[in-house]
Amino acid sequence: MATDEKVVKFPPLKGGRTNLTGSDNRLDHLANPKSVPKTFQEDRRSVYWVDRNPPTAGPHGTTQISTIRRTASDSDYIASARVKELSRHRTPNQHGWTGDRPTPMWGVSDGAKKADAGPRLMSLSQHKEPHPRYLFDRTAYMTVNEGATKASASERLDVLAKPRDRRDRDKFGFITLETSWGQYNPVAPAAKTAHCTPHVESLAEAKKYHPRFTGEKPVQWSVNESTLKAIANLRLQQLSRPRSRTLIKDDFDPYRVSMAARRAHATPRVEELCVPIPRKVRPKKAL
Repeated sequence: MATDEKVVKFPPLKGGRTNLTGSDNRLDHLANPKSVPKTFQEDRRSVYWVDRNPPTAGPHGTTQISTIRRTASDSDYIASARVKELSRHRTPNQHGWTGDRPTPMWGVSDGAKKADAGPRLMSLSQHKEPHPRYLFDRTAYMTVNEGATKASASERLDVLAKPRDRRDRDKFGFITLETSWGQYNPVAPAAKTAHCTPHVESLAEAKKYHPRFTGEKPVQWSVNESTLKAIANLRLQQLSRPRSRTLIKDDFDPYRVSMAARRAHATPRVEELCVPIPRKVRPKKAL
């Protein structure tokens, strides 16, 4: 029976011979693990993992960073001169800065008492005036001009002052059922003697309840005599009885697996259902 065999070809040497020794050295070189660079720093296992004690407060109550090296082979310091300068607290301005006054009451100098305010200060101290065209609210009591008391209304004003007649509404297209005195117009005699059709009468009837509809049960009702004399059967008495404490086991373990469940074997149907669906199985890729 013939089989397919793979032929491995090694690179030839200059003399024409195969370099087996060189290939072995190459495999040994590739099999070696990757070397870690000298500047590599391992990640901390946690944010709370410290490799040294944190800086503490110095003798003057401030945190001082001393020149401590990270490792024995490291020649760099923790904090540079610039970092030390930035870590210092901010000092107040020494040119004219004074702290808060110790008390809200202090003495006023004689010069401040005798000082005269300038024109600008006097203009700023005045209250804001309203707009020149601003009109204040009119008072409820006012005087009527003599010309207004002797004025006479024009003919047009007399017409507009008259109340509007209700009968004039129909002239402008408004339909009203009221008379000029506010009373409704009488019903026509034909409308009083009119008879509705059977269909209108059927539509005017109130909707009836369903034949099987039952209203709400009253709060108090009489109990049947047979219900009062009824006796519960044995099964109903067993179910209504509370569970006895003697049946409760103190050493009950809900996570304990019984021996029968340990020795159980799945049926062929269960094993068939446990097999994954072929269309959802992804084969492994060959390297």
